[in-house]
Amino acid sequence: MKIDLHVHSNYSPDGKLTPLEILRILKSRGIDGVAITDHNSIKGSLSAIDESKETGMLLIRGTEISSEEGHIAALGVGQDVERGLSPEETIDKIHALGGIAVAVHPFRLSTGVGSNVIRRCRFDAIETLNSWTTRRRNIKASKLADELKIPKTAGSDGHKDYDIGKAYVVIEDCDTEERAIEMISKGEAMIVGESRRPYNLLIDTVEMTLDWAKRGFKRL
Repeated sequence: MKIDLHVHSNYSPDGKLTPLEILRILKSRGIDGVAITDHNSIKGSLSAIDESKETGMLLIRGTEISSEEGHIAALGVGQDVERGLSPEETIDKIHALGGIAVAVHPFRLSTGVGSNVIRRCRFDAIETLNSWTTRRRNIKASKLADELKIPKTAGSDGHKDYDIGKAYVVIEDCDTEERAIEMISKGEAMIVGESRRPYNLLIDTVEMTLDWAKRGFKRL
């Protein structure tokens, strides 16, 4: 089963697609499941539960939380986690909700938690393939995961139609959220996909800057 573990819907300030559109587009691309991980909100995931059943897609509930030292994805949670907490507090709250904590795009300059935070905190997995992140930084994340023996995840970090489904995990014998979380935690998810291509960088940077301006220059 192919699962894109990092997608943003229009419940994120910078997302363009509805949850139903995400499910249909990914299904048409041969992707079997998705974690909708909107910024500081679980609403996108929860709104897609019934729609995922209708489309035959596996849905993993999720959110991407802005801790005081970078972004942390929560997979398998059904409630919001307060933004602005320390990474340790954020991870503790994710675990208390029964989810797993993932260091997403850890070496992205503005929003990654970086190696020091990962080394001192109890992350359950590191995102080592993010299709909105350069190959060099993805490789750096993968090497850190290998060094610390932490399981790996992958996701597109897609916000628009042409982004989603470019990176995903392959998990065998998986048909429920609980089973997917278990296999990820055991390090049994295979990483597949592509990193951000150089020619996309300028276009994406311009679009991100415009979105930032529309939000009144508020950080996600």
